[in-house]
Amino acid sequence: MLLADLEAERGSRVDVERVVRLALLHDLPESLTFDISKVYLEYLGKRGEAIKSELDQAAWRHLIKGIDKVAVRSKYAPLQSEFDAERSLESQIVHAADRLDILLQIIEYRRKGYSGALFAGLWNSTSKRLRGSGLPSVSYFQNILTQVYKKYGGSSS
Repeated sequence: MLLADLEAERGSRVDVERVVRLALLHDLPESLTFDISKVYLEYLGKRGEAIKSELDQAAWRHLIKGIDKVAVRSKYAPLQSEFDAERSLESQIVHAADRLDILLQIIEYRRKGYSGALFAGLWNSTSKRLRGSGLPSVSYFQNILTQVYKKYGGSSS
């Protein structure tokens, strides 16, 4: 929500309510499938992302099917597709927030003393995807997190 508000403040035409809806709902399928870590998916190779996507979509369809009111269901049905496509500004903001959260988690693990080698690849790949967002508010927070990461001995590419 903060990223959306900052982008709106810059003059971007962002639907903050849609951002909040996407942010709240994008992890809902994981209530059925569990949160599959990015590291776990790397072990599965290219199949990993496809498997996670298929699981999330099946869980999403199951959850949506449980909404009796057709008019209400029609508001929620397209949200998973919008999030997955990452084309709308709103879905890009939510993806960026999710990635910033990954960086925060890595910093917390480093703060607790876990080896930087465990997270270097994830940090670098996540940072690269964030740099590609083109959203100034994301760059601002990413720069702050990078400085904190370096404080705990992390090096970033």
